[in-house]
Amino acid sequence: MKRLTPTPSPSVSNLSFRSNASRNSNYEENQFAASKEECHARAELTIDCWSECLKLMLKYSDPTDEFNKTIKRTVQADSHVKNTQQALEKTSNALDQLLERKQDILATTKTFEEVQELLDLTQVVNKENSLMNNNNG
Repeated sequence: MKRLTPTPSPSVSNLSFRSNASRNSNYEENQFAASKEECHARAELTIDCWSECLKLMLKYSDPTDEFNKTIKRTVQADSHVKNTQQALEKTSNALDQLLERKQDILATTKTFEEVQELLDLTQVVNKENSLMNNNNG
């Protein structure tokens, strides 16, 4: 049978008697504080581990090698830009030539249409002349 009255228990505080509810509440607070402290400790440990890892990487890596790789990539990017620019210029020139050819074709087509109209008129005039000659003759 459980007691409903406070039972004596050792505690960190100055109180020598606590109820069960009070004990549970303090236990949860202590657990939270402990988990919070544990979380901070783990975070610090993680940061320390990463710091050591980065220090080792810097210690054993050759900075001039990394610098040279970076420069090489920059030069490659620059050459890609130049190649792209040249390709765009060639494409632009090709489009200009196509536009000129299109205009030439349109002008030639217009000339053909004019010639066709003149031929049609000539045929009509020739027919009229032949009809007139037949009527006069």
